This record gives sequence, structure tokens and C-alpha cells, in this order.
Amino acid sequence: MTWDTLDLESEENQKAKAENEAKAREIAGLFHECFRTDAGQFVLARLRAVTLEKPVLNANSSQFGAGIREGQNSIVRQILEQIELAEQQ
Repeated sequence: MTWDTLDLESEENQKAKAENEAKAREIAGLFHECFRTDAGQFVLARLRAVTLEKPVLNANSSQFGAGIREGQNSIVRQILEQIELAEQQ
């Protein structure tokens, strides 16, 4: 093994990083395009209402149920993060 193999800023790594960033911007742009339409805004508002705006835990919650609810919330947060990323470009 040479020190060159440990170079995290090699040309190959920089190229891969740039490709990954371009792909991430493309994906974020598609989320933005989808959820910024009237229909997309309606769906996003509905998703927020049934996930983020409701408690994860209630008196009858189990750990399993709470995990499922938090997973649902995570998906909606991912959508919101993708939209925000696209708007920052």
C-alpha cells in the first residue's frame, strides 16, 4: 500500500464526489418539480398532517408502533429536505 491510496482528495475521488453531488442535485430537483405543483402541494400538506403534525407516541403506543410512526415522519422529512436542497441551488 502506498500513501497515494490514502489520498482522499485524489482526482478519482474528486470526480466521484462531483458526480455524486450532481446526482443529488438532480434528485432534489425532481422532488422540487413534483412537490411544487398544486397537486404536489396538496399531497405534501396531507403527508405533513398525517405524520409530522401528529404525536409519535400516545397512551396505546408500543415501541414497534412508535418506530413505524417515526419512519413515516422520516420519509416526509426527506421530501422536505430534498425540496429545500433544490431551492438552495
